[in-house]
Amino acid sequence: MSNMRLLKRMRNDAILLCVLCAAGFIAYQVLLDDEAKEGLASLANTVTDSYNQLTDMVNEHIGTIMDEEAVAQNRQQIKEAWADLGF
Repeated sequence: MSNMRLLKRMRNDAILLCVLCAAGFIAYQVLLDDEAKEGLASLANTVTDSYNQLTDMVNEHIGTIMDEEAVAQNRQQIKEAWADLGF
């Protein structure tokens, strides 16, 4: 694909994205009532809170040092599970 084609495609994609964003904004403002807007806001807050909780949970375990005996036992259980599956 030539550079000119790539630039035209990027331009067209950017224009399409702008049009879709504008249409979404207009639809949000015109078509939705206050209750629907509150529902979307609540959904956005729920997703944000869930993401933050998941991030915090993962970050708590970064750098955690596990007992070598527990690691060896976990490895053995995983090997047995794969063996049971035929691998």
